[in-house]
Amino acid sequence: MPSGRGNAFAFLGLLTGVVWALAGIPALAQANDPLPAAPPGGGFGLPVDCAMGSVCSIQNYIDHDPGPGWLDHTCGSLSYDGHRGIDFRVPTQIDMRRGVAVIAAADGEVVIAKDGQPDLLMADTGPGKTREERNGNWVAIRHGDGWVTTYAHLRQGSVAVSQGQRVARGQKLGLIGLSGNSDFPHVHFAVTHEHRLLDPFTGQEPAAACGGAEQSLWSPAAQAQLAYRSGGLLSAGLLDRQAESEEIYAGIEPPASLSKESPVLVFWASLWGLREGDRLSLTVIAPNDVIVVTHAESLDRHSAQSSHSVSRKRPEQGWPVGRYRGILRVEREMVDTSVTVVEAQREIEVR
Repeated sequence: MPSGRGNAFAFLGLLTGVVWALAGIPALAQANDPLPAAPPGGGFGLPVDCAMGSVCSIQNYIDHDPGPGWLDHTCGSLSYDGHRGIDFRVPTQIDMRRGVAVIAAADGEVVIAKDGQPDLLMADTGPGKTREERNGNWVAIRHGDGWVTTYAHLRQGSVAVSQGQRVARGQKLGLIGLSGNSDFPHVHFAVTHEHRLLDPFTGQEPAAACGGAEQSLWSPAAQAQLAYRSGGLLSAGLLDRQAESEEIYAGIEPPASLSKESPVLVFWASLWGLREGDRLSLTVIAPNDVIVVTHAESLDRHSAQSSHSVSRKRPEQGWPVGRYRGILRVEREMVDTSVTVVEAQREIEVR
């Protein structure tokens, strides 16, 4: 039977850390003021050494809504109330443990390098109260001309630089982790100029209205990898048991095969950035191309990340041996046309 569980963006907003760079932020300048100085090196590079869209993705952008709601720089919903940075994530804790490097976005000098905090879900520990508790293990780099970048929630024991050290663009600072106020493995990246937080996608402060003119702070090479994506797959697979959402989010290593005597066949998936009205379908197909089970639903709310599954109990004669396929599809209505946002297939041998 089908099942699903979603965490609203507001819930994730309560659970994810806030990085306040190096100091308090003074009175805001006019939203459309030109940049007071060009970003270093012709623009900031990516703060992560991984393939965007396949390994890494942006879970949350900076919040541009001055009120209690949230809007990202495109006026989309990939943020949460008061979020002051860019969250570059990996799919699961399995990927985190494999090690994904956080790297310097430009040349500069390390002014803060903190390590030693454990990688724990904030849902289990509660939110930190001090800046250090919120940021977890983190690094700050001064680039000159008033520019500073910060990198928070690094993996315990991974910080590879020290205060006062000069670093080059692309140099490893640490690894994506779960330290501080974090409930999914990511690095929270923030850019400030003269203590003013700027959105690297627009070059403006969060007070600027979304959807306006942009003065990107990214380098051309980084921009080419940062196309806006409003939803994607975290993980999926076929199992012989039901799995709880927490286990799915942490990561499940796929089994090599399943037994024909397995009591149940389950196809599960976890996704990020789904929206109200998205149409999600899960289907399992047997080796003889017969549909074992299928389920489709229209989602009733936005979700920062959500898990879904479909299952069927073993038939009396057992499962026919052979290769089974799980097919996932998410479709969204956009400007009077239907667009496939996520499409994935997983296979497993039943013996």
